[in-house]
Parts: sequence; structure tokens; C-alpha cells
Amino acid sequence: MSNLKADSKVTHREQCPKCADKGEDTHKDNLAVYDDGHTHCHKCSHHTRGDGTKVPPILSKQKDDDWIHKYIGEYYPLPERKIRAETVERYGVKVEIDKTGKAIKHHYPYHNHKGELVGMKTRLVSGKRFFGSGNTDKTNQLFGQHLIKAGGKLITICEGELDALSAYDIFGNYNFVSVANGVNCVDNIKANLEFLDSFETVVLCFDSDEAGREAAKKVAPILGPNKCKILTLAKHKDASEYLMAGDGKLFQQEWWDAKPYTVSGVASVEDMRLALMDYQSTELIPLPDSFGDLQHMTRGGLARGELTSIIAHTSIGKTTILNELIYHFATDTDEKIGCFMVEDNIDETVRKVVSVHTATNLQLEKPKDLDVDNIMSHAIDIGFGSTIQLHNDGGGSIDIDEMFSKIRYFVKGLGCTVILVDPLHTAIKNLSNENIEDVMDRFIKLCKETRACVILSTHTRKPDDGNSPHKISEYDVKGSGAIPQACHNNILFSRNKLSEDDYERNAIRIRVPKLRRTGQTGEAGWSHFDSITGRLDKGHDPASGADNDF
Repeated sequence: MSNLKADSKVTHREQCPKCADKGEDTHKDNLAVYDDGHTHCHKCSHHTRGDGTKVPPILSKQKDDDWIHKYIGEYYPLPERKIRAETVERYGVKVEIDKTGKAIKHHYPYHNHKGELVGMKTRLVSGKRFFGSGNTDKTNQLFGQHLIKAGGKLITICEGELDALSAYDIFGNYNFVSVANGVNCVDNIKANLEFLDSFETVVLCFDSDEAGREAAKKVAPILGPNKCKILTLAKHKDASEYLMAGDGKLFQQEWWDAKPYTVSGVASVEDMRLALMDYQSTELIPLPDSFGDLQHMTRGGLARGELTSIIAHTSIGKTTILNELIYHFATDTDEKIGCFMVEDNIDETVRKVVSVHTATNLQLEKPKDLDVDNIMSHAIDIGFGSTIQLHNDGGGSIDIDEMFSKIRYFVKGLGCTVILVDPLHTAIKNLSNENIEDVMDRFIKLCKETRACVILSTHTRKPDDGNSPHKISEYDVKGSGAIPQACHNNILFSRNKLSEDDYERNAIRIRVPKLRRTGQTGEAGWSHFDSITGRLDKGHDPASGADNDF
């Protein structure tokens, strides 16, 4: 390394001896002399250090190519980037300045595998534009590669030349290189794979934006899981920004914390730890006390990011169950609910939920007797229009693609954390089994992506002759077996609606055949519908013991 000062200045110009030997430099001003004693010819790149020793020429035998004559400038520091002149000189970066001393161009040299200069990349400081000269394509080395001997412990690949300079300035004598063409660098990496394979570890230091992360995902498999580490930049986009912000120590720490690349589908120890931490932070949504023992069986409620099916025969009371859930979520939790009551008009949903709130069955009132203002006052108190969002299509049907689009809007646009669809079969009634499987896959992906708790109300098939209508299982779901199979949780609600006993006729048995998170299955207690108030209360077995008939 030379003894250049970072702020060295030109004192005067004189004739370059190398140019003079060729009969050139007739104006005797090609050679710049600096106040620290070093010299540099902008024409032929003849260079001496401050102590008078000669620097080997950078140019190869290809110096007569037209583009090479554009490789001019000095080894100036880059104060706007806080990069020292020593670093600029090490990487052979020529800096052109205007009459005011302001940098206008950076020339980044590129070499072939013989170490010959074969091209350069020029950066116009104004407008941050780039263009190439000579040959800088995929067949050539990485920027700065000619400075590094093959083999060793570590090498770091940056996304841009300035980042390589900045990282080197932060660390000192470490191996930092850059790809030639930013995020489109796969071919450039492949062309130099033999060189990169000679190092024990290759660290990818790509930009922390989406394009940089995607590029790292493409490059890492080429280098392999036993060699590659991926640096995550948490505070700034790239190494240059860290240096300019004075956060060099933070960059060093994040560099040392770079995580090993793992092949997709093979969990590392870190993956396991993060997965456990993710599970630890699972947000649970409490269930109403009237829902038997479900709160206990679920160990605190339904989880965000899970898909739950509520399964029951027609006319058992699924909508009543869902209305109780809507009211509970809106008034007893911090959740925001998006409702797709496909078969109900919005007035029906409002009346049913307000009935829960007022403990009066508004369904029994004549239309002309409804006090609309009073109902709306209660509806607003509950949270309709704010905590509760209703899908309004007039009732009766909904297109699958439209439904998913609106669910995403409810979650991402309106902030809903719970989505209820009642009933699912109306939306899928004309679909084949294969298409239903696709729909359920979409629901699972939606839950995972948005972390919403999605609850599907599902009908069962008409019972066969000879079977009691209140004997159901998750395999009786109407439409396809893919529905209960895809769901994280399946909850069965059944009642003997033909019983002559009033209490038994309104007693709802709750069973859980599937609860993936806890593994708890079996009987989940009873709920009871009060026909006078329209409310569900915690019930008991009407047979005063285990009822094996349903």
C-alpha cells in the first residue's frame, strides 16, 4: 500500500517520462505531481509512489484498444462516500474531476482470468448512471478479484463496486469483491465458481431491498449450503450507506452475524429456534364461555393463521353459533371481524347480532314493528361498520375469486383479524372435487400469509335413511372430503331438533374430531339456545350423562 494521503492534491503538472520516451506529451503536462510526492499520468497510467518507487502498470497489452484511452483520472479519495484514496488506488478506480475539483466520473476496472485489464464500468456521478466499456460481461472476473489470491478462509461478494470499496474501507485488509451487473449476476458467479470454491466461506452482501434478497436466493444455491453465508443488513440498504452514516462497527457486527445458507426443505438449528419462537408468539383468540369446554380444549382459543370449520346439519343453528361468535369477538376481544354471510342479507345479520346484544329475538318481530333507529344505535355500539365489517352482495352467492379478493381487502385494507364465511358450500357448490381442493389450498395459504383466523361454516350431506339426523362426523361434510382434511380445526355441532323435550331440542352437543395445534379431540361439552333471548348459554347433557346416541 502506498503512503498516499486521503486529501492529497495536485501541485503541478510536468512531462511524463514514459510518454516522452514515445515522443508524446509534447505539452509536458500529462504527469500530475501531488503534494505527498506521488505522481500519475492520466494518459498512460505511469505511476510512482511518494517515495519515488514505481507502481506496476495496470494496463495490459490491450492498451491500444480505443476504450482504454478513456480509462483516465486520478486515485482521488471519494469524500462524499467517505472512501479513502488508498482504497481507490488499491482497486484501480480512476476518478475524473472537473475544474472545481468535483468528481464527475468513476472508472471501475475489470480484468480477465489472466489478470489483464479488459474493460471498465463508468459511473457518472451526476444522475448515478452507468455504462460499460471494453468487455465486462459474464466471462470476466468479479470486480477486485485480480487483487486476491485464490484459496483462503473468507471472501465477500457485494452487489456493487462502491459497496466493495466501502466494505474494504470499513474492515481493512479483507477480501471484498463485487459482481459486474448488480442483481443480474448469476452468470457472473458461475463464470468464477472455481475461484469462489477455493475459499472456505463466501459471504453474500447484497442490498437489503427486495431485488437484492431475490438475487441472494438465486446465487446461494450455486455456492452451496456448506460454503455460503447471507448477510442481512438491518439498518441501511448497503455497505456504502453504512460507511456514509458512520455505522461501520454495526456493519462489522452484522457481517460477523451472517447466517449460513440452508437448502430449502432442510431445517437448520436456527430455523428450529425461529419456528419455536414463532409458535411462542402465537396469538390466541378466546372463545365464548357458552361454547362448552372449547376454550379449555383449545388451550386458550383459536389461533391466528389457522383455518377452522364449523360443521353441522342444515337448520341445526350454525348461523346462531356464528352470530354469537361475531358478538363475542367484537365486544370481548380486540379482534376485528370480516363477515361473509353469503345466504343472509345485511339486515338479517345486523338483526341477529343485535338480538344477541339485547337478549331479545328480533327475528320474531314483524318488519313494520322494527325500531330501525334503536337497532342501528345498538349496531353501532357493537361495532358494525368499524369492528365488524360486512360483505354486501345482496345475499345468495359469491364468486370464488371475488371472495378471496375481498377477504384480502378485509384483512390488509380494513385490518380484519378474523374472517367468517357462512356457508362455504354456497361458494363452492358448482365446483369439482379437484377445484374444491384448490380452494382449500388457497384458504391455507391465505391464513399463513395474512395470519388471519378464518372460520368456515360447512353443511353436511343429507343423512341416509335410517340414520338419525343428529349423528354426524367430519366425513359428512357436503362438497368434498378435502374441506375437513385441509382445516387445522374441525368442530362438530349437533342437536336432536325432533326431540319432544324442549331442553333437549335446543341443547347443542359440541365435539372436536380435529384440533391440530393441541391434538385434543373428543367431547367438548354442550351449549344451549334460549329461544326467548336468542342467546347461547353453557348447557349440559340433557340425558344427565353421556349420551351415546348422538
